[in-house]
Amino acid sequence: MEWILYAILAFVLFTFLGYNRLIRLRTNTYKAFDSLDKLVEKRNDMIDELVMHMQKSMKNESSKLNELSELYNKDKSEDLTLTGRLLLTNKINRVLSELVAAAEDYPELKNNKEFSRQLNLLASIEEQLNGSAKAYNESVRFYNNAIHMFPSNVFALLFGFRALPSYSL
Repeated sequence: MEWILYAILAFVLFTFLGYNRLIRLRTNTYKAFDSLDKLVEKRNDMIDELVMHMQKSMKNESSKLNELSELYNKDKSEDLTLTGRLLLTNKINRVLSELVAAAEDYPELKNNKEFSRQLNLLASIEEQLNGSAKAYNESVRFYNNAIHMFPSNVFALLFGFRALPSYSL
């Protein structure tokens, strides 16, 4: 009879430790996302100015400029989930990198000192973003591994832990 009590106690302790481990990993992942999100917002705040400079010179790229503006406005206006925010950020990254690459073909932009300053600032923020994204992705990897591996996958299933998306660099 005594061994049943010990077994129940061991099960409760094991459940408690497993649950707390998943909570700790998820909290670390959210902290890494918050850090990443702040840099994304900082980068996105530059988009208005960049688009303003680009619109004057890059008339052939108006569809991409409009797409970037729409994505930026969507990012500012909608309350997105973590997954939705990451998907939108990845779209903004893609369009922005295409526009910056296309800007190389416009000499009047390359000679504009303010635009060059903004591109340098953008490059600096992008470097920080890459470092923060790597930290976030590493945190997501640990968390997702924990919720998919036995025995913690049992606790993840019982307590509703779901896999989190990574950030594409």
